[in-house]
Parts: sequence; C-alpha cells; structure tokens
Amino acid sequence: MRKLVFISTHLINGAVISEYIKMSKVKDVDCILAIDNSNLKIEIDSRVKEMEFYGTKVKCFFFDEQLHNELNLPCYFYNRKAENFSEIMWYNGDYRFYYVKKFFPDYDFYWQFDYDIFCNGDSYQEFFSKYEKFEEDLLVCDLRPEQINGEWYWSSEIDWAYDGDFYASFFPICRLSSRAIDFLYKKRFERGEQYLKLEDKTHSMWIFCETFAPNELIKNGFSAHSIDEKYVSSEVWNIEFDLNENRLFEHPDNQLYHPVKGDYVNRMNKLKAENENLKSQIEFLEKEKNKYCKHLRKIFSIGNVYSNNNKYKVLTLFGIKIKKKLVKKEVVAKNE
Repeated sequence: MRKLVFISTHLINGAVISEYIKMSKVKDVDCILAIDNSNLKIEIDSRVKEMEFYGTKVKCFFFDEQLHNELNLPCYFYNRKAENFSEIMWYNGDYRFYYVKKFFPDYDFYWQFDYDIFCNGDSYQEFFSKYEKFEEDLLVCDLRPEQINGEWYWSSEIDWAYDGDFYASFFPICRLSSRAIDFLYKKRFERGEQYLKLEDKTHSMWIFCETFAPNELIKNGFSAHSIDEKYVSSEVWNIEFDLNENRLFEHPDNQLYHPVKGDYVNRMNKLKAENENLKSQIEFLEKEKNKYCKHLRKIFSIGNVYSNNNKYKVLTLFGIKIKKKLVKKEVVAKNE
C-alpha cells in the first residue's frame, strides 16, 4: 500500500521544518509539506516543487484560493458564504485532501497532520508502525458517537443533512483512503447543492469537516477507526506548549502533542508588553484625574469662593448660560 503524509501549514518556521525532518525518517511513507501560499506568497513556477528552508530540502505542494476556485468546491463558513480563503480552510479541513490528491493521485492512503502537531522524539516511526496494517478508510482522532443538537458544538443545526446515528471526530491527524477522498469530494458538491436550496440558512449550519467526514463515510458503509489516545492524548489537546530550539522535551516519550506553537513565548511577550503599556496609560490617566479633581476642589472650596470671587462668578454664569440654552432647545423640541 502506498502512503502519503502531508503536513498542512500556512507558515514556514523552524518548528514546522523540524517536524518535516522527523516525518521524513519514516519508512515506506512519502512526506510533503502542503503549504497554503495565500499570505506567504512564495514565488513558484510549479505547485509541486522542492524548496530549501532552514538548510533542509523540502518537497512542497503549494495551494491557494486559485486552486480552490479551479476545483469549484462550496465556499461556506458556519451559516454564510466565507469572506476569505482562510475561513474556507479553517472550516473545511477535508478540502486539503482533495487538493493534494489532484496532484498526487497514485496513493492508497493519505495522512494529513496539522502544522502544530509535535512528536516528542526523533521520528514518527513508532506512530506509523502502529497503524501500518490498518486498512480502514478513515483513521481520525477521537472518533465517537454523539447526538444531533447535543452538547458537541458541531452537532447543532445540521438536522437538514443528518438524522439517526451521528458521529464526531477531531482533525489534527486524519487518514483517508483514496476511495474515501473521491467519495467525500463528490459528497461536498451534493451537500453544497442541498444547502444552497435551503430557504433559512440562519438556523442551518454548513457541515464542519469534523462532522462531515465521519458521518458521510460511516453512513455509506466505509470503515472507520479512532486513533489511539496514547499518541494524541485528549489531556493535552488545546493546551499550548512552547519548545526550545531542539524541539524536544527533557524526556522524549514518542508521544504526539497538539497544539504546539513555536511562537507561543513571542506571542505571550507581545501581549505582556501591550498589557504593560495599557497599565502605564491607565496610571497616567489616573494621575491626571486626581490632579484635576484636586484643582476643582481648590477652586470650589468655601475659602476660595471669596478669594477668587471673579473666577467663581464666571464659572457660575457660564453654567447658567448653558442651562438656559438647554432649556430653550427643549422648549423648541416640544413645540415641534
């Protein structure tokens, strides 16, 4: 069985290339970097191209909104049309399988890894060895039964598409068979036509990728299996980690972690700096407020009414003038 794994990313940094190097060490699995070039705008003369990043030669596949438009896939996001390509990509994570298979059609299975997956070891070999003989059409994290309009967010407002048994999944790591990708690709168009005809989209959600893949496949007789939590533990999902330059924790355990953001510390430092700047502005305004309050108390103290009689009269007269004007405007407004 021929297998292709692609790391899907919208940025290029040392962390992404480090994971690519570790992935490339896996036996009998071809590895590419699937790059969303919408914002990077790397100059290319071909969508499939070998590039060098951080001293490493990387086999790259570049996709963007132009390729998406060529495939003419539905462009929905939540319950509306997507406003940009980023919204399409975030919501419809299965689309990248269709992009990749168009340019790499001769594989039996296709793995997608998010750019912020981190292998705490030298290689992904242990993970791939675990699933080497699995022939299911869908391998995905946290595959489980759910209820339509239940507690899981993505189960809401999709009863226009599904009823009966219902399934949820999690997409940081997902494997699809070649035939499953072809089936899902056609299904997206069918669902797109169905969704377009809905009169009330306000209360009808476009099908999120983590809902779409398991339900369309399982309900149509395809096989599916959940990825072992030993490799991507639910206990570490949605907890951000930051790593040193070697991209290794102190004690490698060959477990996969998600999400691991290489720029986490930088982002936290930026937020801290913004917070400190805000605190200094608040302190300045507080001092100014106290200064003016003190000045006003001094002006309106009983002793100062006599010593600053003229100033007091001006202030009083000014207040009366304003009040008279306001009263006049109110009278005019009532008459109108």
